Amino acid sequence: MSDLAYQVLLIDDDEDDYVVTRDLLQESEQASFELTWVNTFQAGLDALQTDLHDVYLLDYRLGADTGLELLQTAVDSGLRKPIILLTGLGNHDIDRQCMAMGASDYLVKGGLLTGPLLERSILHAIERSQAATEICLLTHVLQSIHDGVYMATEEGKLLFLNQSLKQLCSYPISPMSGQGLDPFQYPILKQLLSQGNQNGQRQQSPIFKTELALKPSRGADRTVLLSESWVKAQQQTLRFGMIHDITERKQAELERDRFFNLAIDLLFIADTDGTFRRISPSWAATLGYTSDDLLGQSFWQFMLPEEQDTRQDLQDTLGQGQDINGLEVQVQSKDGKCHWIAWNLVQFPQEKLLYGSGRDISQRKASEARLTYETLHDSLTGLDNRVCCLNRLELAIEHQKRQPHEHFAVLFVDLDNFKHINDSLGHLVGDQLLIQVSQRLKTTVRGVDEVARLGGDEFLILLEKLEKLNDALKTVYRLQNELQRPFQLEAREIFTSASIGVVFSNLSYQTVDEIIRDADIAMYQAKSQGKASYAVFDQKMYLQTLHLVETEAALRQAVKKQEFCLYYQPLVNLQQPHRLEGFEVLLRWHQPEKGIMSASEFIPIAEETRQINRIGDWVLRNACKQLKTWQVEGKVTTDLYVSINLSGQQLRDPSLLDTIDTILTETQLDPQCLKLEITESSLIHNIQVATEIMELIRSRGIELSLDDFGTGFSSLRYLQQFPISTIKIDRSFVDGLNNSDRNFRITSAIVNLAKALGFKTIAEGIESHEQLIELQGLSCDAGQGYLFSQPLPATKVENYSTCAIQIA
Repeated sequence: MSDLAYQVLLIDDDEDDYVVTRDLLQESEQASFELTWVNTFQAGLDALQTDLHDVYLLDYRLGADTGLELLQTAVDSGLRKPIILLTGLGNHDIDRQCMAMGASDYLVKGGLLTGPLLERSILHAIERSQAATEICLLTHVLQSIHDGVYMATEEGKLLFLNQSLKQLCSYPISPMSGQGLDPFQYPILKQLLSQGNQNGQRQQSPIFKTELALKPSRGADRTVLLSESWVKAQQQTLRFGMIHDITERKQAELERDRFFNLAIDLLFIADTDGTFRRISPSWAATLGYTSDDLLGQSFWQFMLPEEQDTRQDLQDTLGQGQDINGLEVQVQSKDGKCHWIAWNLVQFPQEKLLYGSGRDISQRKASEARLTYETLHDSLTGLDNRVCCLNRLELAIEHQKRQPHEHFAVLFVDLDNFKHINDSLGHLVGDQLLIQVSQRLKTTVRGVDEVARLGGDEFLILLEKLEKLNDALKTVYRLQNELQRPFQLEAREIFTSASIGVVFSNLSYQTVDEIIRDADIAMYQAKSQGKASYAVFDQKMYLQTLHLVETEAALRQAVKKQEFCLYYQPLVNLQQPHRLEGFEVLLRWHQPEKGIMSASEFIPIAEETRQINRIGDWVLRNACKQLKTWQVEGKVTTDLYVSINLSGQQLRDPSLLDTIDTILTETQLDPQCLKLEITESSLIHNIQVATEIMELIRSRGIELSLDDFGTGFSSLRYLQQFPISTIKIDRSFVDGLNNSDRNFRITSAIVNLAKALGFKTIAEGIESHEQLIELQGLSCDAGQGYLFSQPLPATKVENYSTCAIQIA
């Protein structure tokens, strides 16, 4: 007996029938049954509604009601379990009626009903019910799926089609129809069913697949994939087909193919091992390769033929499900040219395919290379520029730390008088000179050395692998000789030279800036020695430069902090030795740390840093103000004057005349009480402009003196055109009057020349009676010096001016 046990419910109002049925079920051989009994219509109805049993045995007679009424109620309530009707009468009408109402079977009680018969009826009812349920479920599934489904006979008689296929056909087929439908009345069904009979597909494969283009009566054309299989069922061959709508996929494939064919980028599809399966036409346009050239070859071998390790790493990355983006590879085209290609690679494990997209970035690479070159090279000369040179110098510093015995040297090269060449002959000629200079520098040094242009006419040369300083100086000598040879520029022979600052390496240098700073200092030291000079940096140069920097910074605050003061040195009439004519104004700087500093210590720095105009304005204003105060207070006579030094920068300042006018207006000083002293060297830059400004100064009633006459560079032929009234004889000539016949003759010549031109003369630095007598004998008009008085502060001038001049 089977292990199966079924729950059976008996609905019968006769207990004897219950006992008989129980005994019959105990005779079962194929299955076991657990029988439950209810004896009323209502109890039976309640039990049916709980649906807890596998099969129901229903007696035809249930008191006032019948089993048919209970059967109808059960069916109407949706009961799907099998119901078997039992009756004591063998009536064919009742049999047909109960079967029509949904009963699974009909049995007559009595001697003809045996245990095996009852068992067989129950089991068959259960099997039919389960099969019906499975068929219902399968039908529901087939009706619910998106794909179209049909079943037909071998001859093409349609047995079933689902709702999706009906919608695809666009014909008014009722939802439950399909059986016995003539497909030849419907073109789409006819097209589907006719495919499986073509060309003997049935014999070739148990499953036949093909793509079809369908034209529904309504809507757009569709592309479908037909899959049909031939199966045996109940001694009959049936055709089971599925229709999958691939219209959108085919459209996407068409778009993809269109994109694939029109793409500028290099596209390919390959197996997971990289073997090309398809390439886009852009390969031929970019690299010259056709499909015939590449199909069957490996992408990896084609792109990275010599880089096995790199190929393996990339393949491992793809195998781990990661994409590769921006893989830049240099590829050789069919004609031998090199192209840079940036690849993006994606692997699709489900399809077992590798997709790739490559873009030709050769132009970008060329632009990057050009930009890198331009970033590191000078555009005019092609030499390394500052950035490149500093990078190389950093490497040299680090190298010496590792190899202390290997030295390097830095040469800071600045052309002499390049500005004059540039200004006189033009910038084009100047550029050509720089190009030729750079070529000579490059050919003079060794191949391991570096030549860079810092800007303008400044070059930096890095000499490496040196043993001693003399190795670097030999190169300096060669450079100086090479640069002094003439340059041929636009049919002209041009000569130039260079000032070179030399720094020899040592382990104390930690940064590039320190070396460049010291080389620059040495170059300026060389330039101060004259043309075609060189200087090797030492600590003394650094201290001097540091002093200049500190002095410059302090000068910027000196005026604001009132650290300047004025001293006054008397100017005495030599023909009337006891008569005072005026005072030369001398500037002093009272530094808190260093005390009193004379002008000669800081005025050159003020001129170099262009602070002299601001300081000069301060001197002019305060000297005029002080003289006017003395005049108002009656401490000096009104015919005394102050003589103030005017620097070359002040003379070239366009605002000088406005400044003088403003100061005279503010102080109310008579212009005749003001004299301005100008050195010869300040006049040589632009004699015509200087003369015009001097004329405008003299037109205001201010007299001009030419200071340090005989020590400058002005030509005597310009002397008469300068609007000056006085020539001051430099102390260097006065100092040797008594013991130098040459100085006496020069001083005599200056005095006679001045008288011939109508100028007065003032001698500087008179310190002895003998000098005074000589100058008086030469008819010099006035003088100043320690013989009469040293420079005095303002508080002592008052006493000096009111007393008779005492000659020491």
